Amino acid sequence: MSKSKKITAGILCLALTLGITGCEQSGSNPKPPSTSETEEDYTVDIGDITLDLEENKNIEGAVVNYIGTYNPTKAGDIKPAYTYFTETYKATLEVDLYADSEIMEKLAVLINGGESPDLVDQRDNSFPYYIGKNTYMALDDYMDLNAPQWADVVDYINNYAINGKHYYYPWAYYVSPRILIYNRGKFAELGLSDPKELYDKNEWTWDTFYSCMEQFVSKSKAEVPDAIGLYGSVATSFIDTTGTPLIDMKDGQLINNLNNANVDRAQSFLENLKKQEISKLYYGEYNNVDHDPILNGYAAFHSVGDWKITDYSKKQAKNPDLDIMFVPFPKDPNADKYYLGMNTMAYLVPAGAKDVEAACVFINCVRLSKTDPELKKTVDESIMKEKKYTDEQYELWSYLQDVSNFKMENLVYDFGYHVDEQTCTDVINKLCEDTPFVQNEDTKTWTAMRESFGPMLESSIEAINSELKQ
Repeated sequence: MSKSKKITAGILCLALTLGITGCEQSGSNPKPPSTSETEEDYTVDIGDITLDLEENKNIEGAVVNYIGTYNPTKAGDIKPAYTYFTETYKATLEVDLYADSEIMEKLAVLINGGESPDLVDQRDNSFPYYIGKNTYMALDDYMDLNAPQWADVVDYINNYAINGKHYYYPWAYYVSPRILIYNRGKFAELGLSDPKELYDKNEWTWDTFYSCMEQFVSKSKAEVPDAIGLYGSVATSFIDTTGTPLIDMKDGQLINNLNNANVDRAQSFLENLKKQEISKLYYGEYNNVDHDPILNGYAAFHSVGDWKITDYSKKQAKNPDLDIMFVPFPKDPNADKYYLGMNTMAYLVPAGAKDVEAACVFINCVRLSKTDPELKKTVDESIMKEKKYTDEQYELWSYLQDVSNFKMENLVYDFGYHVDEQTCTDVINKLCEDTPFVQNEDTKTWTAMRESFGPMLESSIEAINSELKQ
């Protein structure tokens, strides 16, 4: 058996053994299992838009094979770039959709069978875990970091280099990828401060966050005896506001901060919410991504990925009495800056891809949809048409998706969910979800959990770092 066959067979064995990519439900930038059911097929007009891209690349007739959980040819934020790609380069995408839990298993089968797709969308642990498994190709020979579309993010991309090679070119950057959604109408009814106003006045802190939750519960008890302050998954978002990620990365190696005092302080704050019965992962019969508790005024905040706001906005579009808004996670009053977690979205090119050049042209087109003023305007119109945001919602959502609005030193990229699937399930999820939410006879204190899971986490990180060095 050749070396390449051994590598891909190992990937296949891993995927079949673990079965899922583990962290998407609770991870740093959680996404719905598939958006295909909500995607609308509508026309995008790119007019006379001309992008600053190498239009002389001869990829005419190329068919880029893509596998993922959503359809880029229909998704509101991607379709304008896809339209430009097809009309300018006379190339297209062939799309195969799978459930989130099936992607890595399917990719392993295709690679092992010599039928690699040209593009795959990112899983939480695509980088760096699967880079160490030789699942993806380095793209240095195909991508130009000096091109205008990468100018404002080149430092981020360089931070993701492994042994001097670049596999990972994120086209989207999400500041506070997990948000706190609330029913502003209910807050006004209860006489509570508006979190968005607090955020605008730089008064949105752990303390005011706690005050909003405590008052919401207290003032709602007569009408809603089981009212709560927070439900949904917080993942690492709250930890990151301290400026210290649970797992950091430097020079292509992961760094474990589990025993850092900042992490301890954040987790202790969340544990205190649980002890006071202010937070729960689920609200009654509702799951951690359901929006009814907010719409019905049963909960103060819903902690969830930013993709969820569109479900609320579509409900609001049909009911003018609803007033739903969201805010990023609050500032740590003990931190020297307002730190926020950041996540990214990328397409990666799998090992053995047949048309790497065309795949990279598409990645460039998608990135340009975030930077080129004309195409960005088209993207804005496309997103508003599909997702029904209010102008206020879209203004804040857009602001949080532009890293140029923030200083790089204020943004924290946490690799807590970028490790192997078993560690995600058995360690990260328990540390990040049991601490603030789960309260039963089997639940340990945060301190006990940290001591119990620490060795397992450290062992996993050492194994990943060892593979990344090779």
